[in-house]
Amino acid sequence: MWTIFSRDSSKDFPFEITECPNYEFNDKSLWKLNKGKKKNTNQDVSIFEFIINDEIPGGKVRSASAKCAIKHLKTLKHPNFLTYLESSEIKTTIYLSTEYVEPLQSFLSSQNDLNTTIMKQYIAWGISNIIEGLRFLNVEAKLCHNKVCIWSVFVNKAGKWKLGELEYMNNVNNPPPSYDNDLYRTTVHQQSPFSIDIWGLGVLIWEVFNGPLSHQSALKDVKKIPKELLKVYPKLIAADPMTRPSYDTITLSLREQGYFGNDLEKTMTALSQYHLLDDLQRTTFLEKLPNLLETFPKNIAQYNVLPSLLEMFSYVKEQKVIFPSMIKLSTMLDDQEFEEKIVPCIVKLFESNDRATRLLLLNQIELYSNRLKPDLLNTSIFPLLVSGLADASPTIRELTVRSMVYISSKLNYNNLNVELMRHFARLQMKDDQGSIRTNTTVCLGKIAQYLDPKNRSKILSSAFGRALKDPFPPSRMAGVSAFSATQQYYPLLEVSSRVLPALCQVTLDPEKGVRDITFQTIKGFLGKLENVSEDARLKEKIEEEVANTSSPSIPTWAGWALTNVTSKFYSSKNLQKDINPTELSKDNTNNKIVNFDKMKNSSLKTNDNTPQNIYKQKQLDDEDILQNTQNYKHVIDESIISKDWDDNSGWNVGDDWESIDNSEKEKTDFGWEDQEPILLDDSCDIAKKVEADALKEEMRKKREERKLERIKQLELKRNSKQTLKLGAKKL
Repeated sequence: MWTIFSRDSSKDFPFEITECPNYEFNDKSLWKLNKGKKKNTNQDVSIFEFIINDEIPGGKVRSASAKCAIKHLKTLKHPNFLTYLESSEIKTTIYLSTEYVEPLQSFLSSQNDLNTTIMKQYIAWGISNIIEGLRFLNVEAKLCHNKVCIWSVFVNKAGKWKLGELEYMNNVNNPPPSYDNDLYRTTVHQQSPFSIDIWGLGVLIWEVFNGPLSHQSALKDVKKIPKELLKVYPKLIAADPMTRPSYDTITLSLREQGYFGNDLEKTMTALSQYHLLDDLQRTTFLEKLPNLLETFPKNIAQYNVLPSLLEMFSYVKEQKVIFPSMIKLSTMLDDQEFEEKIVPCIVKLFESNDRATRLLLLNQIELYSNRLKPDLLNTSIFPLLVSGLADASPTIRELTVRSMVYISSKLNYNNLNVELMRHFARLQMKDDQGSIRTNTTVCLGKIAQYLDPKNRSKILSSAFGRALKDPFPPSRMAGVSAFSATQQYYPLLEVSSRVLPALCQVTLDPEKGVRDITFQTIKGFLGKLENVSEDARLKEKIEEEVANTSSPSIPTWAGWALTNVTSKFYSSKNLQKDINPTELSKDNTNNKIVNFDKMKNSSLKTNDNTPQNIYKQKQLDDEDILQNTQNYKHVIDESIISKDWDDNSGWNVGDDWESIDNSEKEKTDFGWEDQEPILLDDSCDIAKKVEADALKEEMRKKREERKLERIKQLELKRNSKQTLKLGAKKL
């Protein structure tokens, strides 16, 4: 006789039992519930096991019920019922594999306190799952479960409650089958055939808060049932089936009492019905989601919320709004799952030209950069990421500079030592934002250890030397601090021929703070040279360490600078406030450059003039310089200068001044390494140049004015002649 069990060999059943937990459910059901895995994928599953024994009294009925349960489960597809995978009859055993689940009774008994806020919300959401499942079963499928209780409900990995135990399911027009136990039997009425499932819902609610039912009279004890349920609960277990409420009435009553509608239940409902929400509703929901996730149980967040977000990401346009929640939840994934599920989304977002999207990616790069594989980062993400260094938006440029700290250790030679250095050199020379030029120097100091040792000293000395000539005081401070923090990477010859000459020029800097740290740095480098002069044997050791060391220990005298450079970037207070995702999106749509007028009102005004003009102003007006020094003092002290220098121990030439990296001087075709040593002009020459430039500019303006005047006169004459000709023709 043909049966639904087509396999009769254990080899054909693609699942295997891995563990046999001692669930209390096993004593209350026809089935024994085991943990298992799929053989070829190691996917976690649950395997229900039924032993066929037709020789015992009622054995044939039990076997028929078990097969009937499989038949119903196989054909019943609904998110609130167990997910059927496969079944097989092997000799005298029937195996049924489903998604991984745990009996509700076992799950609840493992919880310490059901009265915590999150557990109250979770149980409310679970009850709503069962109501939705029963509504579908009774109203749409025209079937009755006939055994709704704590033993027929299971919890999957995502924390969702699901109905199972379908042995007694039948059509609503048929009378309920006979029961092995009268404990869950109640009166029914032909005009309300599914009232038995509503009564079972009342039983389930009582068992959730009190434990498994022992006798029906205990249902009247409502001490442990939440007060929000007391209005509807007595109606559910009413003796008269005709007075039991409908599912719509139950849901409405619980919502009015405030039992339904909590954050968890709203979130889960929105995720399951997000395709029904309009754009505004989806955006509002997704913007609130990151904060809500902190209160959700981990299993719900990982196995319910995250899969829903990944599915939503594939076809809705609010991708940038989904990303913060997605990346927050990605910390729960292992590396393989992260690569399979999250990385494609990150690459897709980097390919977007929307500035608001790029802003989100840059702000959260710290959360995902360490999990990106080097090959993927260098080939797919870096070319898209580095384009932000040339963006018209200062915020995008600055955040892109900062982001390089998190990925530099994974960049290949060409991307780090060639492409990135070209961009950094351009930013230092041409960017009109002082904070960006400053942070470019700071970033270079942070990533110095990853640069190629053969070219590192040339790159650093040229870049930091250029920073010393920057008109923006924090940028000059960053240059001096970076020289000190990276002292271990300069050969002794380069210290004497390039580093010290560049630093000596800054000893006359108009800013007192810059001069102070410059003198300390010069003393430190001179101490190095003096030690080598006293003991020539040290030279060979130092040069060897320069070539071989990638992350050496730092001498005491340079410790303050290392703290400065590696602790934080220069803070441009108004830069990030100028731009928000909405404004960025509008700006991107209209192809306009974002307006950063707010930066002009900050305590460090960097945008009113070009760097060259600002520098001229500083050289021409000493009194203004002194006043500006006072204005800059607080911000400089907070953002650039370390507050805890050790003046007593920082500059002793006898201190341990560990290795300096690299000596070879090979030429390549990029950025900083081919630059000559940077020397600042002395103040007299500067003043003369400024005066000459000012005179030239004044003469140029006068020439332009005379030229414009001549053009106007010619136009007037031409118009006059044209008027006369037309008048003569008319006469």
